[in-house]
Amino acid sequence: MEKRILNMKRILLTFLLTIGLTASSYAVPNLQIYIPGATYDDVAETWVTTETDFEIWILAANLSHGDIFDVTLVAAILGDEAPIDGGLTITPDGGSVITYNAADFTFGTPPVSDPIPAHGIYPSNYVQLLVASVTEQDPNNWVEVQDYIPDSDGGSNIYGQIFKFQVHTEYIGTHFDAYGFYDDEQGRRVFAPFSHDGASIIPEPTTALLFTLGLAGAGIVSRFRII
Repeated sequence: MEKRILNMKRILLTFLLTIGLTASSYAVPNLQIYIPGATYDDVAETWVTTETDFEIWILAANLSHGDIFDVTLVAAILGDEAPIDGGLTITPDGGSVITYNAADFTFGTPPVSDPIPAHGIYPSNYVQLLVASVTEQDPNNWVEVQDYIPDSDGGSNIYGQIFKFQVHTEYIGTHFDAYGFYDDEQGRRVFAPFSHDGASIIPEPTTALLFTLGLAGAGIVSRFRII
């Protein structure tokens, strides 16, 4: 119990000590994470849920950069919890359950070729799931996407794809990111920054108050985001 409480404190400390600049929410990011029913921390730019079973979305907007290649979902364990067999399952919408065992996790910052910003989370134990080799190229198959920030006016008449997954986690803290690549004007493959990530943080009864206070305190910090 003492070790789990210590882990919880470290997870909350990660949120409190993460630094950066607040990103503008006037536009739809190329990639973003959304967790239906979760609470949005508009400073940390994170959807936070306290559930062990929940749905998570990746939204890919077809903006000026065009197609996004190798869209990937990342799930990282917060704190110093060790990976366990069967501790995380992810089920793509209409697909089969993917079970992640301890041996499936890598310690570090993904992707190896062009690491995403650490923002107080990485290096950590993480797994990756390739979501799409390339985003949908036929506008007839696009759906309307929006900037999933409460009270934001972004998102009208923006179209792209939404990838949905069912998640089950047995970890105290699980952090979710998405990344991909696009071709710039010179035809080079460059990193497509992510935005609006997600987290599942499961406080035990003895640490519920600490968790609540920690989230409230997280309002004093923000993380760097590139839109």
